[in-house]
Amino acid sequence: MDGISKGTWRRIDLCKVLQERNEKNVDGRTICSVSVSQGVVNQIEYLGRSFAAKQTSHYNVVKYGDIVYTKSPTGDFPYGIIKRSDIREDVAVSPLYGVYIPASDSIGVILHFYFMRPSNAFNYLHPLIQKGAKNTINITNGRFLKNSVPLPISKSEANTIAGILKTIQAKIEIEKNLLLSYTNEKEYLLRQMFI
Repeated sequence: MDGISKGTWRRIDLCKVLQERNEKNVDGRTICSVSVSQGVVNQIEYLGRSFAAKQTSHYNVVKYGDIVYTKSPTGDFPYGIIKRSDIREDVAVSPLYGVYIPASDSIGVILHFYFMRPSNAFNYLHPLIQKGAKNTINITNGRFLKNSVPLPISKSEANTIAGILKTIQAKIEIEKNLLLSYTNEKEYLLRQMFI
C-alpha cells in the first residue's frame, strides 16, 4: 500500500526531522569513515590505516544513531552516501562530512534504510547538488536538509517500521556470519582432505 495516497505518510523536509550536530572532536575520539556496505566504521579496522590529519580537533563528532552524509561520490552513489551510525561510543569523522541528529531513533533508522537505495539517494540529492571544478560536489550541511522524503505521520507506525527493519537487518547479519562460518569450515575440511 502507498502510505502517501492513504494519508498515513507524507513528504517531510529533512530540516523538520534532522538537526545538524555542531560538535567538534576536542576530546580526541576514534576516527571513522563511512562505507556503503558497513556504514560508519573505524578507519583503521576497515581500511587498515588512518587517513586522518594529525590534528583532528576540527573533525565532527558522531554519536550513536546520528545520520552522516559523506558528500563523496562512490560506486552507485554519485552524490555521496547517507548512513546511520550504529557505533555505540562517540566517534569522529572528517569535517567534510555532514552529521545530523534525528528527531527520533525510529526516524533515523527509516532514513538509513531509505537512503540505502541508490535511486533514493540520487533523487534526493540531485536537485540540491552543485557540481564544482573537477566534478567536486558542492553542498553545505544546511542545504542537505532542504529536500523532502516520504515518512510515516504516526510515531507508532514509525516505531513499528523501524523495529521491523532492525530485526530484518539483525537476521541478515546472523545469516552472513553463519555463511562465513560454513565457508571457513568447508575450507578447513578441504585442506584436511589433501594433507
